[in-house]
Amino acid sequence: MKQCARCGSTNERGAKFCSVCGQRLNSDLSRQVWKWALFATCLALAGLWLGTWLELRQTRAHLDARDSLTQTVTHQYNARLDSMRRELMQLDAQKCSAEHRLTDFQEMVGQRYPLIIDSIKIGNVNRIQQVQSEFGAPIYSDETLYLQPRIYYRGIKCGTIDLYVRWYDQDGHMRVGDVSPSGYSQVCETYIYEESKELNLKGWGSESRGNWHRGHYRLEVWCNGMLLGMKGFDVL
Repeated sequence: MKQCARCGSTNERGAKFCSVCGQRLNSDLSRQVWKWALFATCLALAGLWLGTWLELRQTRAHLDARDSLTQTVTHQYNARLDSMRRELMQLDAQKCSAEHRLTDFQEMVGQRYPLIIDSIKIGNVNRIQQVQSEFGAPIYSDETLYLQPRIYYRGIKCGTIDLYVRWYDQDGHMRVGDVSPSGYSQVCETYIYEESKELNLKGWGSESRGNWHRGHYRLEVWCNGMLLGMKGFDVL
């Protein structure tokens, strides 16, 4: 028996049209084809769903692996950053400690040794400090007035200090005057800076031109009983 899809009437097995409404009746073959087509469609949809589900699961696994790797790298980065911060704090503490020790050392050394003299040059000047022979240039006897030392130094401790000078003749005798301090030719009160600078000390001689005779002389600079520098020079 065949049932009409339109009106639901029952018809003979061999009928091609509905006896009630005239609707064409589908054959069993058509119904089987339709069922297989529906089954194939469902199977294809199931395969598509399964493939999509597998891709989603794989993508999720990749995302989870990436998140895990990101968390590991982030943790390592944060741990390294914390370690570097601790090291930096330790270095800062060591720096502060070193600076304090250096300050204490400068204070201790500066009490006795306030500067380092790198070099000394001798110039020839007149009574009002006008240069007659440039510092470091040859000094000629007949042009000499006041021989003035210029020291190039590096200060260890800034402040006002007394620098004592000894001038020695050709025969090794120290020159002294009426106001010479005990054991020295002259004393120069001056201010020292904590940097590299040059400093002109007092000159030694007279206003009579040619008062330094030809020969080899020596100059020494002292402070707090310590010899800071010396200079040998010739008058030509």
